[in-house]
Amino acid sequence: CSSDLIDPVAPLFGTSADALRAAMGEEDAKRQKTEEGHVSKPEGAGDAEMKKEQEEPPKELETDAKPLSGKPVKENVGFETPDCTLNVIPALGGKVLMPLTDGGMQYLMAGARANVGIKSGRFLYEVKVVESLNPSEGPQRTNRAPMPRNILKLGFSTQDSSLFLGETDQSVCFDSEGGFTADKQQKVVSQRLSRDQVFAVVLNLDASSPNKNTVSLFRDGVRIAQPQAIPESMLGKPLFPHVGFKNLTVQVNFAPAMVPLPFKCHAVSQAPSANAVLGTVPPKDGKYEVIFP
Repeated sequence: CSSDLIDPVAPLFGTSADALRAAMGEEDAKRQKTEEGHVSKPEGAGDAEMKKEQEEPPKELETDAKPLSGKPVKENVGFETPDCTLNVIPALGGKVLMPLTDGGMQYLMAGARANVGIKSGRFLYEVKVVESLNPSEGPQRTNRAPMPRNILKLGFSTQDSSLFLGETDQSVCFDSEGGFTADKQQKVVSQRLSRDQVFAVVLNLDASSPNKNTVSLFRDGVRIAQPQAIPESMLGKPLFPHVGFKNLTVQVNFAPAMVPLPFKCHAVSQAPSANAVLGTVPPKDGKYEVIFP
């Protein structure tokens, strides 16, 4: 047995120790040169750049509306009784809507569809929550109430759709939880909505616009949701302003905007016959037929 010490870099696959040492030295030199030539970013620079990208909103593609020609289809746009659920109480000429909240009625959604529909162009309407209700559930109530107790939905629907927004593929809506529903599918697109704020829903059916066939949401004149596509099943049909609410009192404005947007946009009440159609017409005698199950 030889007493020679084993070289820690003994020949491997026919390579001599000296050759291996030389190769390792060259590799270390290359690595050092690369590291010297690399300029590292300050700590946190990547996070700052990412945060900046997230904070910068996309460029606003909506432009000022051109003047309209022709008289409005209906100056006093509002809600007709057949297009409201039975728990809707109109006030102030239909400009304010309240729900029935007695007993179990507080757990039901209320819905109301306007009597003028948009078939082309770009128009808006506004909604403001003026009261948030918290009705008593009574001493016998032991189970926890369904949450959230207060709900707001803002959108558009076809004339023959359900009065409950988002329940069919014939309506689209934003909601107070920050969601958007289309084709009965919901996704989060904005922050939550609250009272004492003015929300503007913009419907864009202008074929020449980059945002054609979309709906957008603004809060106090500032965009909070990017344009959301309208399902193909609703295209080519007049779309009517539609609101849904639970345990809320809401003010609905179809006249020129209370809060200006970054661009000029006409209100639903200004839409001429070239861009709008009449919806439900009330009976001349003012009498309605109600069927209870």
